[in-house]
Amino acid sequence: MTEQTSKSTLGGWINPATETLHQKHFDLQEKLKRYERPHNKDLTEDDQKQVVTECWTYLNEVSGYLNTPSLTIKWPFFRGKHPHLMWELLHRVDENFILLIDGDELYSTAIDVKTSFDLNIKEEKLRAEWIGDKGVFRDILDQLKKKDQNTMLVNRYMIRDALRIVNEKMDCSYWQLSMNIMTSVLSSLILAVLLLLAWMRQPINPFQYLGQRGGFTSTFVTLIGLGLMGAYLSNLMTKEDFLYIRGGPYFRCLLHNLFSKPVMSAFAAVFIYGLEKTKLIFSIGNQTTSTKLTEIITINVNQDYMGYAYAVLAIVSGFSADKTLRSMFDKVLKKLEQKAEKTKDSETEKK
Repeated sequence: MTEQTSKSTLGGWINPATETLHQKHFDLQEKLKRYERPHNKDLTEDDQKQVVTECWTYLNEVSGYLNTPSLTIKWPFFRGKHPHLMWELLHRVDENFILLIDGDELYSTAIDVKTSFDLNIKEEKLRAEWIGDKGVFRDILDQLKKKDQNTMLVNRYMIRDALRIVNEKMDCSYWQLSMNIMTSVLSSLILAVLLLLAWMRQPINPFQYLGQRGGFTSTFVTLIGLGLMGAYLSNLMTKEDFLYIRGGPYFRCLLHNLFSKPVMSAFAAVFIYGLEKTKLIFSIGNQTTSTKLTEIITINVNQDYMGYAYAVLAIVSGFSADKTLRSMFDKVLKKLEQKAEKTKDSETEKK
């Protein structure tokens, strides 16, 4: 079994992205060979053999993924190496080693796990429970110093549970980082396609007459395209984690980030354009005309560049659609309510 897994790990071309996986996998195999014979008195011989067998099962599973080509096509999806799953399986082996190592190594291992817990776990309740002044690790370290054999097995399981909490946190963070990068890459590809389509449609002065000539259909399509560009640009520049649920509906979250949010941004671009046309909140005018609407914000733009002003507003509104729509809806409703109250007062006076 060990010879087969060792060959599978070192054989074939190693992808630079999986070099660390290969190294970790090989190190765990070599380490596990030393524990094929029972090492400690805390577990029975049968229990230790069962733990070793479980570890080899994890390592063999990882070997199968490592031997898979970097990217194969299996209709209707692409099939890759599943690095997240491989790291989780390797972490399970690391955790099981705590049940197999010698008693002399257990104290230093406990300190390492405590340090990793302190660095990676930020939830206050978990920190207080495990590494607080009255936390679990305080008793564990005291008992390990005294080499109390009555609590040794319990402490092994407690340290393993603490290490599992740390590993799960790291695996989740790594997975979330991977999803963020994937969403940004896909957003950049879609943005590039939209820019290419915009250039092919109007390669010269594409926005000069936006909102002024070309009819409603042309303006509507252009605003939608600009809103979508703003949404995908927002995906590229965001510093927040995208909505993905580990172990949840993956494709729903993917469609939410790459479809639902951009559609809302496209609507925001059209909404802001309509809002400007109604003059409820703000107005775009040229420098030569004057307006009597002193209650609204007026943006002075040269007549030749008004189309570009609409384009900028569409991209900005698409970029920050959720905040834009929320604040604008509130202002519009408040404005309409004020007008309704004025109309109501005037009708009362007439009566």
